[in-house]
Amino acid sequence: MLTVPDPTESSRSPNVSAVICVDGEALDRFGVVLRHLSVGLVDQAIPLRFVSSDPRIRALCLGPVQAVIHPPFRWPRSGRRIEHLLDALSPQPPTVVHAMSCASYRAAASIAGEFDAELVLQVTSLVDCDQLARLPGHGPVHYDAYSQPLAALLENQIRVPAELIEVIRPGVPVAARKACFANPQRVATLLCTSRFVRPSGLDRLIGAMEVLMGRGHELQLFLIADGPLEPALRRLVRLRGLSGCITFAQGLPDLTAALSGADLFVRPSQDTEFSADTLQAMAAGLAVIALPNAACDHFVPGETAMVFSQATAEALADVIEALLRDRGEAERIAAGGMEHVRRHHGVSAMAERTAAAYRKLALARTTFAMRG
Repeated sequence: MLTVPDPTESSRSPNVSAVICVDGEALDRFGVVLRHLSVGLVDQAIPLRFVSSDPRIRALCLGPVQAVIHPPFRWPRSGRRIEHLLDALSPQPPTVVHAMSCASYRAAASIAGEFDAELVLQVTSLVDCDQLARLPGHGPVHYDAYSQPLAALLENQIRVPAELIEVIRPGVPVAARKACFANPQRVATLLCTSRFVRPSGLDRLIGAMEVLMGRGHELQLFLIADGPLEPALRRLVRLRGLSGCITFAQGLPDLTAALSGADLFVRPSQDTEFSADTLQAMAAGLAVIALPNAACDHFVPGETAMVFSQATAEALADVIEALLRDRGEAERIAAGGMEHVRRHHGVSAMAERTAAAYRKLALARTTFAMRG
C-alpha cells in the first residue's frame, strides 16, 4: 500500500542542537557579531553551546547558552583532550556543528564525526579558503560565507557546489545618528583598530599623519589595539614628533563608545579577511577609509567607503585630506555606510537566516512517521 508522510508530523520543527566552535583569533575579529548571534539564536529557540580553548567565550553565554572550555589541542595530548571534549558534549549530542574560522575546522570536524552531526564551516577570509583542502574527510560539508566574494571564491576556485554554500552576512546594530563630524567644535578625530603586527599598514598611517600635520591640519589619531610591534610603533611616533596627535589605547571588546567619539575610521592594511570593526564603524556613522579587500563586499567605493588603491603614506594622506576639506562628502559617505549596514547586515536577519539554515540541515536528517 502506498504510504505518505503524516502532515502533522512533517509540519513540526526539527530538533536542533548547535555547537559553535570558536578560536581566539575569531573572537578578536568578530566577537561582537557572535554576541549578537548568541542573543538572536536564543530568541529563535536554538539550544546553543560555544566550544573554545579561549575563556572569553563566557561573555557570549547569555541565558541558556552554555560555554565548554577545553585545553588547547597540542601534541602529544591532543587526542586525549579531544576525547575529553567529546565526553563533555555527549549528554546532549549536537545535530549541527559550526566552526567559525579555519583554526576551529579540525575540532569541529571531529565533533561532527563523533555525533554524526551536520558540519558547517564559516568562511571569513582567504586563509579560510586555503585551509579547506587540508580538512580531514567528514562527508558532506556545508559552508557559510560572510560575503558574496567569499562565496564566489568557494564556488569558482575551490569547486564547492553552489547548493552547499549559504551567504549569511554578519549583523551589527546601527546607531541612531551618524558620528562623522557630529560635533563641529571637536578636533577631527581618526580611529584605527589594526593590530600591532606585520603587515598592518600602521607605519603607512603614521607617515600619512606626518604628511597631514606638515600641511597644517589639526587632527587626532587613536590607535586602539595591541600586538608585539607596539614598542616599535611608539618609537616611530616619537621619532616623527607625533606624540601630541597620536594616542595609543588598549584594544576594547566593545568599540561602541570609541566609535561614537570619532569622525573617520582608517584601515591602512591590505586585508584578505572580514573583520567586524569596519562594519561597526559604518554602523556608527563614521566615514571609512580603506584599501581594497577581496573578502568584503561592504566597501563600495565612493558610496559606503573611500577606497584608495595606492598603498603609500602620501595616497592615504590625500584621501584623508579630501574628507577633512569637504566634510559634506565625508558625511555623505558615512550616511551611505550606515544605510548599507542597515539593509544588508541586520542583527535579526543574521540570526533568522542562521536558525533557518540549522533547521534545514536538521530537517534533512529527520525521518517522519508514515501512514497509509
